[in-house]
Amino acid sequence: MQYKILETIEAMEDLGKMAAYMEEELKNSQAAIRFLEKYDKEVGILQNFPFGYRGISLGYRGHEIRMKPFETYNIFFIVNSAEGCVTILRVLKDRQDWMRILKSKDTYRI
Repeated sequence: MQYKILETIEAMEDLGKMAAYMEEELKNSQAAIRFLEKYDKEVGILQNFPFGYRGISLGYRGHEIRMKPFETYNIFFIVNSAEGCVTILRVLKDRQDWMRILKSKDTYRI
């Protein structure tokens, strides 16, 4: 089964901030482009294999939040098997206090 991918506004904002930092602060637009291309590739893997990544003992709307490591970032997502979709909730640096960040948000926008 191939799952449909949905991304929250918060995840898109996370990506935008990371890419903008690479482009504006580091003056490296190629790094920003490569980052976004690699992100797309990593998310594509979730279409076919979403249950291959560990849960983080935190739920959202009755689904366990899972984490997919990606370079020095983590992609946080839920899987809704009944609807056949994977929802990307956030994309955060691995050194951030991601558990606190995820716990502080009780509603994500799609």
